[in-house]
Amino acid sequence: MLKPENRPLIETLGGEAGCRKIAKDFYTRVAANSELKLLFPGKSIRCATEEFAAFLIQFLDGDQDQTQYRWWLSLRESHARFQISERQRAVWLGLMYETIDSLISDLANQQELKHFFAVSSGYLLDKDLGVVEQPELNERWCQQRMLDQLIDHLTNERDAEAIDLARQFESRPSVFVGILARMMEAGRAPLITFVLESDLIECRFNGRTLLHFAAGSGCLPVVQKLLANGVNPDVLDGGRHTALYRASTAEIVIELIRAGATVDHCGGVNRSTALHQAARFGNVGVTKALLAAGASTTVKDKNGFTPLDRARNCRRIEVVAFLSNSKHDG
Repeated sequence: MLKPENRPLIETLGGEAGCRKIAKDFYTRVAANSELKLLFPGKSIRCATEEFAAFLIQFLDGDQDQTQYRWWLSLRESHARFQISERQRAVWLGLMYETIDSLISDLANQQELKHFFAVSSGYLLDKDLGVVEQPELNERWCQQRMLDQLIDHLTNERDAEAIDLARQFESRPSVFVGILARMMEAGRAPLITFVLESDLIECRFNGRTLLHFAAGSGCLPVVQKLLANGVNPDVLDGGRHTALYRASTAEIVIELIRAGATVDHCGGVNRSTALHQAARFGNVGVTKALLAAGASTTVKDKNGFTPLDRARNCRRIEVVAFLSNSKHDG
């Protein structure tokens, strides 16, 4: 596999399909390894495979539509739950080297990628293993570390610094949407102002649009601006849910309904409505707003559960009481 000087690295790996092939091969090895497979119970190996492929595609600036399984912007955040030991890192790196040797024939590419994964895995354990030497990989690794730093700034309420870094990612729409989503989640005034002043692009991160993120974080000004700009209130996310399903406050529900959102849209694997979701999470304010908008209390999801059933199953006592006393039929 030859790599002409100006050929993007993602092309030398076989494009987005090549990234998915690397992820599948690697996690097949993880699943067979007694030390690492315990970190991925149940179906999480499949999820890890999808997310790692999405990370590679995003990292190498591939097709952003094929990065939507990416849950995390920060590498450190995405690995924090594992509490990785040096021994586990060594095993992980050994399996990655096996994957690289198996799938990549060019020796220069092999060595460059092995060095990158050695440096990046060491970074997760706060080990400084030097710089990434291959120019393209080094540039992209610097961007990833900048992204990690941006998320750290947001977490520690260093908003001015986060905003300064965020401007560096405006040319990467999917990543930028993820950054704006985190800013809305934080909810602090300077961050919301930055979101409102940004070009509110119709792109997605983790399958969700800005409208879904704004509804989920209760960011009313952004919801209002997006709707005023003509965004469809019933736009579906990757799970086939509308923004109403994600709504976290009564005010968001009212705004979406006013814009024409379908109150009883059934979406997702379980064919749930927004009222099912509000009942599941015990959100009384959203429940009341949905009922006032005419939401049905008798609609059943794929499993035959009504919103009241969902509230009972999740022990949401206040919502159970409210729905039990409601005369609304839908």
